[in-house]
Amino acid sequence: MDLRNEITFWPMLIGAVIAFVVIMTPTLSAQGATRSSSTENSKIINSVSGDRLLGTVNELAQFGTRAFYTNSSWNSSTYLHDRLESLGLWVYYQDFEVSGYQARNVIAVKNGSEPTARQYLFGAHYDSANRDVKNFSDGESYPAPGADDDASGVAAVIEFAEILHDKILKSTTKFVAFSAEETGLNGSAYFVQRESAAGVAYAGTAILDMIGYRTYPNNQAMIFSDYSTNALAASIFTAVDNFDLNISITVVPGHALGYSDHASFWQAGYPSLLVIEELVGQSVAYPYYHTSEDTPNQLSEDQMVEIAKAVLGGFVQLENPSPRETSSMLTVIAVIAVVAIIVVLVAVFYVRHREVRE
Repeated sequence: MDLRNEITFWPMLIGAVIAFVVIMTPTLSAQGATRSSSTENSKIINSVSGDRLLGTVNELAQFGTRAFYTNSSWNSSTYLHDRLESLGLWVYYQDFEVSGYQARNVIAVKNGSEPTARQYLFGAHYDSANRDVKNFSDGESYPAPGADDDASGVAAVIEFAEILHDKILKSTTKFVAFSAEETGLNGSAYFVQRESAAGVAYAGTAILDMIGYRTYPNNQAMIFSDYSTNALAASIFTAVDNFDLNISITVVPGHALGYSDHASFWQAGYPSLLVIEELVGQSVAYPYYHTSEDTPNQLSEDQMVEIAKAVLGGFVQLENPSPRETSSMLTVIAVIAVVAIIVVLVAVFYVRHREVRE
């Protein structure tokens, strides 16, 4: 054997091993981060509580009516404020006027850990309606428990705050209960006007309105998104499979439905989506819509839980991504590349060794 060949071969082999380590280290680190973030995301999602969701719905329904112009609506806003404030969030009222009556939004903020953090918002309207009411003066006399419309959505927003309040989030996150939605999206329109005037930007906003009634034997929901590239809508859709959730979700892109608070965000150019239970065409299937029979016993706890998990899952995937496919691909590429280097070196060594012997 020629010693020069021996001297050339071994440094090259050692170099290949070093290259393997250099290539694989970030890849393996990414895999570790993937497992860590995926585990943490699953833990967050699985902490959604059906008991808490239904508990909030029951407490809101007990106000009798939450029509924005009634005293009981004012009292329910205090209840929501105190629930959110008990979590250590910054909470404030946003008062506005509709038809000579005072109304108020309830806004809770969890600041992100990054100075230039993106912002997300979860919202639902807490006012309720009874279609038999003909004028404001009669509203207090007609029960409007509004369990599905929309205590169910408010319960999900409160649940997100319950779960996320003590988590470190890069993004600033707002949890908002809007008033006076039933009379023309007044609460969200006022909120959005103020946010837009202040130059506030949002990476995504999600409105939950009527998520508790199950029309079919299996859990189903719909997402109406402002455009097909809405990142939060896409992430919610993929969360169903990624976390093996027991629900089917249909995403409808474009401004196909605009009769809830998401439309106020659309009009201001903010990315937004509506999460709602399965509709028939574009009509509400819930038989107790805007009646005194819209009570908690009409709702499916399982569907509320699965919808809440999907929306929360969509958010945490954006907040704490786990690039499983990217990591796996890098691993395969790294292994193939290093093996190829070693094979070539061995072949070169074999040929040179043979030439020396001959």
